[in-house]
Amino acid sequence: MNRIPRELPRTNVAKNLSLAAIGVCVLGLTACAPSPIDTDDTGSIALVEEFFAHLEAGEAAEAAALTNMDLADEFINDDFYRASVALPSNARIVATSGYDEIGVTATVAYTLDDAAESVDLDVRVSPRDDGLEISGWEGDSPVSIGPGNAPGTVTVNGVLEYAVADEGNTLTLLPGAYAAEYHDPTGLTHLLGQDSTFTASIPHRYGDGGASSGARLDATAVLLPDVEPGLLVAIEDLQAACAGEHFTGTSCPGELNEAFEQPLDASVTAEWFREPGPEILFIDGNYQATSTYSVRFSDDNVSIMTVSYTGTVTRDAAGAIGFTL
Repeated sequence: MNRIPRELPRTNVAKNLSLAAIGVCVLGLTACAPSPIDTDDTGSIALVEEFFAHLEAGEAAEAAALTNMDLADEFINDDFYRASVALPSNARIVATSGYDEIGVTATVAYTLDDAAESVDLDVRVSPRDDGLEISGWEGDSPVSIGPGNAPGTVTVNGVLEYAVADEGNTLTLLPGAYAAEYHDPTGLTHLLGQDSTFTASIPHRYGDGGASSGARLDATAVLLPDVEPGLLVAIEDLQAACAGEHFTGTSCPGELNEAFEQPLDASVTAEWFREPGPEILFIDGNYQATSTYSVRFSDDNVSIMTVSYTGTVTRDAAGAIGFTL
């Protein structure tokens, strides 16, 4: 007689299945446990060290080749870069965060020339398909020179010249201290808050509270403080000459020449009351000024008139401000 096997207790079956599952995990441990994270950052550290070694040697093109940044050829020319006042030196990595697999930020301390204090710069390294690349650094935004209401130019490292009035003067520069000079052929403007010949550190540094520290390539050009007073003196000379012409002549505002068909009597005098202004604008390569006056004549039969002097502001070889109608 065939005997029907007795059914095993359910508790034993569950126990046996659990033991079997454990056995599978023991035999295939790597399939059950998460993969360890690769926290190696040695590749990024080596890349940053190589980058600064090239900078210190003035090898701008080789340094730029280690980055994925859009650096125009004129800014990574070795001769241009070596013309800088100072290049990074004594660079050392003082802190890192991250790892090669996801990206590293390395804080690099370096000096510019014989500066007493070192500069700390955060440099970013990112992974790519076939390795690592420097993807930027703190303060790596492009610097814009202009556009501004001024006729001057800024020359960087004695090589690249930019007209302040032009648009699109955008510079993306490697870290360093760049020599710069502002030149205005009219002699009427200067850079606000800094000398015309200066050194600009890139990236630009900021002091406590976010205040700007040091000279800037993107400084604003403004009129020199003697321009407006000199202009008013030149207009007073024209007013005196106009009175000598009996208020109809080449030294007089156009409104007077239009109003009087004949010169006024030699006994007539006038008082000139300046209205707010003058307005001085940079137009078509020159500074044009307009100053408006109310004129009261000693002859009661002549009405008070509003007139304007409009002309070109200049500076002569002796440094005096001139004004030509």
